Amino acid sequence: MADFRAVLIRKNGDAQRAELNQLAPAELMEGDVTVAVSHSTVNYKDGLALTGRAPVVRRFPMIPGIDFAGVVQESDSPAYKTGDKVLLNGWGLGETHYGGYAELARVESDRLIPLAAEFSPAEAMAIGTAGYTAMLAVLALEEAGVTPEKGPVLVTGASGGVGSVAIALLAKLGFHVIASTGRNLARPKSFRATNCLGERSRWRKSAGRVQSTVWDRKRSPTCSRPPNTAGPWPPADWYKGWICPPALRRSFCAACRCWALSGLGDVFEAAEEILAGKVRGRLVIDMSR
Repeated sequence: MADFRAVLIRKNGDAQRAELNQLAPAELMEGDVTVAVSHSTVNYKDGLALTGRAPVVRRFPMIPGIDFAGVVQESDSPAYKTGDKVLLNGWGLGETHYGGYAELARVESDRLIPLAAEFSPAEAMAIGTAGYTAMLAVLALEEAGVTPEKGPVLVTGASGGVGSVAIALLAKLGFHVIASTGRNLARPKSFRATNCLGERSRWRKSAGRVQSTVWDRKRSPTCSRPPNTAGPWPPADWYKGWICPPALRRSFCAACRCWALSGLGDVFEAAEEILAGKVRGRLVIDMSR
């Protein structure tokens, strides 16, 4: 196999530096499946890793990128063969194991997920870790007995990756969705929010100080505290068994319409932008660019 492009983070003392490099396949970490990565994403966590503003990376050098999709290039596992389309999220990807910001990845087969035929690799990454997290929150609300008939759902952090997907999913399920964001209050049609509130709205205040994305059902600013979810980080083993509910599978791609494609060399600028709150929706990295 030929050399491949990868973003590599190195550390020298207390300082770290991320740059685009050429690596040899022999430099990859251990695993029984080698994947030709076609797409990844830029998440807030990736921004922290690339800039070093939080200790996301726990070993150096490291290829960042907490998720990827691609095609199996080589496999020593009976579970996958050359040409299979796969994706991977979690499992310390981009933290302790070389991640998705590379044209090639080598991982353990039991961590991979076969890519459903309904999705292209780009669409899978448009959903990505943020989409999974949003779906967890929606399922948690359903398990708590929250239905469209019981009132609107407030989504904070609405213009971000998790929030935008949560809005689209909830709207598809028939909920009256109220989007709360400190950014442009013009309602993003692709998010399908019914109403949009500012950062200082009384709805936001009544929910208390929010450190992460929260879905909070309320009938009025003075009602008793309803069920809420706080955007849990999906456990690694949850990805393995995750199946998009049939009712939503066909519409999931439409739910993630607010996404843009960028190249591997653009991740450095994208990291700064996502931390500065300038990225709306999802940013997908296309390795062919």
